[in-house]
Amino acid sequence: MSFHRARSEEQIQARIQEIVNAASIIYDSAGYEGLSFSAISEHTKFTRPNIYNYFKTKDEILLIIMKDDFKSFVTSLIKSFKLNKLYSINEICEIWTNALIKHIRLLDLYALLSTFIEKNVSIKALSEFKKEMAKLQSMLLSLISQLFPNSSDDNVMNFFYFQLTLAFGLYPASKMGKCQIEALKLAGVSYIPPEFKKTYQTGLYQLMYCLQNSIYIEKNYNALKKSKKGK
Repeated sequence: MSFHRARSEEQIQARIQEIVNAASIIYDSAGYEGLSFSAISEHTKFTRPNIYNYFKTKDEILLIIMKDDFKSFVTSLIKSFKLNKLYSINEICEIWTNALIKHIRLLDLYALLSTFIEKNVSIKALSEFKKEMAKLQSMLLSLISQLFPNSSDDNVMNFFYFQLTLAFGLYPASKMGKCQIEALKLAGVSYIPPEFKKTYQTGLYQLMYCLQNSIYIEKNYNALKKSKKGK
């Protein structure tokens, strides 16, 4: 069967989605190293040269997968909360953690984002990714502000970055490979990888507690600074 160039925007988007879907399946089973244009061609009707018509590198495909995963996470998280209902910090932590656990691939991709993915894509692809992620981030910040209405915009933003750092730093440490674990044993280092869900939820609670009480923490901090200056 001969391959015909897509003529309409609808056809182009359909082909891009087919490539992205195949790449998602391959990444889930074989990881970053196992994903290649050759592997994608085996799962689709496209040859390697055909795929180059739509993507320059596999990392450009991963940007789309990551954006879609983040969108799914944000959307599901927002839908998990009911309007005009007050939630305890424990309830928010549980809902938030469960939503994130359902998007494990997002955690895995974030660990690769700055070290591999962003370094192997075009400026155009990266710019579009940043633009879409900023929109999703804005939606998430709006949700956080609704859940913690007494918090300032600065504190909401700080919380957003802190929980990202917690999630995407903790996840790799909780998913050590056999070689890493064996190396620690040979080195005589006693180390037990943390359980991601339990540890993340605990850390998230602490961050949310500080966010909820940020106005009092800031007042006490400013009062302490003032008292020190007066000495």
